[in-house]
Amino acid sequence: MAKKDTYLALLRRGIDETTAMHLADAGLKIGDLKKIDKQKLIDNYALKGDIAEGVISIIKAGPQTHGKERYLSKVLAPERKKKSKIEEQKFRREQKDILAELAEQKDRLKMAKVDAFRAQKLVMNRLGKTVELIVKLENNMHDESKDDQKVKIRDQLETRGLEAARDHEMLELEGTPQDIVDFRRVVVPALVLHSCNECGEEMDPRSSRNVEDTESWSFICWECDTAFTSPLCDVVDARLENGSTIVIDEEKAPREAVPAKPASKDFTTVSELIIKDMEKTGATADQMAAATEASSLSGGLMSINDWIDQTLAAKGYIQAQEDREDFILRTGAGATKFNKWMKKAGLYFNKQTGRWTRYEDR
Repeated sequence: MAKKDTYLALLRRGIDETTAMHLADAGLKIGDLKKIDKQKLIDNYALKGDIAEGVISIIKAGPQTHGKERYLSKVLAPERKKKSKIEEQKFRREQKDILAELAEQKDRLKMAKVDAFRAQKLVMNRLGKTVELIVKLENNMHDESKDDQKVKIRDQLETRGLEAARDHEMLELEGTPQDIVDFRRVVVPALVLHSCNECGEEMDPRSSRNVEDTESWSFICWECDTAFTSPLCDVVDARLENGSTIVIDEEKAPREAVPAKPASKDFTTVSELIIKDMEKTGATADQMAAATEASSLSGGLMSINDWIDQTLAAKGYIQAQEDREDFILRTGAGATKFNKWMKKAGLYFNKQTGRWTRYEDR
């Protein structure tokens, strides 16, 4: 251990590795070197004059901070291989190409995400409109007294239900479309209406505003003339008065861990980081694009003209009672636009048979 301690002590003072190892193997210690002069180092330990003079000056100066820094930089840090300018220029060109390819992959990923979101939003909007129509039809059917009108409404509900089921399956939602309709038609009005605390009369908040109370938002029952406030408003007022609102601490640390920056930024580290990022982004972009192309939201529907040609080639005619459901599910068009698309395709309608055919086949 004495040799190793002497060797490390000499290195910390800034003496080169060869001289430090030579002096440590000779059995010298730091205290012994403080008592030896230059000539003795030359004669007894075979050191050159300039090296012996440098050792004596360093030992007399004592440990210094620059010596420790020199020790850490030379001994602990790995030696860097010198790269030629040609290799450096070649690496920069490769890095530029990789960065360009990485930017292209990120653009592809962005466009794939946008296309997937756009297709999902289109189907969601269409499902929302269909649900609103079903709610309106069910309300009309609930209030209708004539049987013949109920039959017509049931037929319309059947076609709208097919459209809602198709969009509901595309979005992979839980439950059934009827659950959404029941929530929209039955549950939501019950949540919106307020009941009087005295008589229990339900009232619409739009027509039950207490005009005499200008400082707060309260309601009045027109049956028993009782003024009351909403329980939600009471809870909000209590929180505001007690000061138990949410406070945002700007100096609080992030909830998720922040990745540390790389320790070194040499050519090898930067190249590996860029390549890993490119591989990860490229794989994600390819998977996202493939998923978008294979998704039933965008790529699973046929064009209307292809469906017409295929149906006519198989049957020779198109009839609403037989083909309306298949038309809705495979093309994504609405049930009420069936006849419009048949006319737009240039087909002829036979009123006696109820079939659509081409003019040359009539």
